[in-house]
Amino acid sequence: MTSSWTNVKLSKCAAFQEGYVNPSQSVAHYFGNEIKWLRAVDLNNGFVHDTSRRLTKAGFDSAGKAALLFEPGTLAISKSGTIGRLGILTDYMCGNRAVINVKPLKSICDTRFLFYAMQYHHADIVRLADGSVQKNLYISQLGGVELSLPPLPEQQAIACILGALDDKIELNRRRNKTLEAMARAIFQSWFVDFDPVHAKAAGRQPPGLAPQLAALFPNSFEDSELGPIPKGWRVGTVADVAEINAWTLNRDDEIKEIAYIEISEVLRGEIGNIARHERGSEPSRARRRLRHGDTVVSTVRPDRGSYFLCIDPPPSLIASTGFAVLTPRSGRWAFLHQLTTRTAFGEELGRLADGGAYPAVRPEVITSQPIVMPSEEKVYASFEESVQSLLLKCEAGRRESRALAVLRDTLLPKLISGELRVPDAERIVSWAV
Repeated sequence: MTSSWTNVKLSKCAAFQEGYVNPSQSVAHYFGNEIKWLRAVDLNNGFVHDTSRRLTKAGFDSAGKAALLFEPGTLAISKSGTIGRLGILTDYMCGNRAVINVKPLKSICDTRFLFYAMQYHHADIVRLADGSVQKNLYISQLGGVELSLPPLPEQQAIACILGALDDKIELNRRRNKTLEAMARAIFQSWFVDFDPVHAKAAGRQPPGLAPQLAALFPNSFEDSELGPIPKGWRVGTVADVAEINAWTLNRDDEIKEIAYIEISEVLRGEIGNIARHERGSEPSRARRRLRHGDTVVSTVRPDRGSYFLCIDPPPSLIASTGFAVLTPRSGRWAFLHQLTTRTAFGEELGRLADGGAYPAVRPEVITSQPIVMPSEEKVYASFEESVQSLLLKCEAGRRESRALAVLRDTLLPKLISGELRVPDAERIVSWAV
């Protein structure tokens, strides 16, 4: 720390407000689409634009006078469960009892600098939590965390450097979301809603399809056990387009280090931490070997959305046996991925799952799921040509974001502690953004 930096307690540079809005889950009209309801699960150590659930005004008012909105441009931190998750709010939100709102005093503290400073002190914050059955973080404890504050202009410069990396990661995330939505829309149109067939049955040219591609689709439907399907197409199962758990890690496999993926680190295509283990010290569940084009889906709580796509994985990348690894037949990996990661597919597997605290499906349940299959191989080929490029761009974005995150995590403690000065960090970051 340099001589111009000062040590202050967090309570001296921010105000706090606890969340109190916890409407009864049994009252259906408390939940709707009006007010964003912030919970710990919504905190992503980045910008929080939306929440996974919203309330009606009645749900918000159920907290009485304690019902207050957190303002945009403030921070939130989880106080129970997974303690210490952070977020920068970009909109008005009400918080439940698992979150604390942190409102920086902008005359002495930059909001984004405080966000990074609290990340730097994450371990200290977690250690402050109290409780014998379930640990909780209290405002009095949080306010006692001691920070080193440089002058405000230097805070802003540090936040700008780290923020540039996070902004590029966020841009990649948004671009990937758009690309993935495009891929899902094509699959939904061709293989679920059968839009090209409906158009031709009505005597219209299928919108957005070149004539030679439209010609591959029939112009009528026929009955099947799944209801009307395009004429000439058939009902099959996932086993017709995929093998499952085809490659297992063996003792004699020549791998010196295991890069291990656990279910808890995966959500909707994104992989969080990949644990590294010397061969022989890896968890017993590290058994699923992966190939290019594999779709990996969790068999535990399959409706949660724990899945990812393998693109050119290294030999050392191994998944937990809690996953089912689906290997595409005939190179149709984009088709397989879109088929088995649809929300409806996951929800159906969730319905079929059995077990108590951790309901799961057996692999054969996944491969026995019925699907509608085109009769023309060229339909598959055209879909792969259209969608593979979108998914490859997504993977390129994820890899760039992982590299940027490593750089950010390397620079953050050095900048927040004063070990690395702003001009040096700017030179390091300039190539990345």
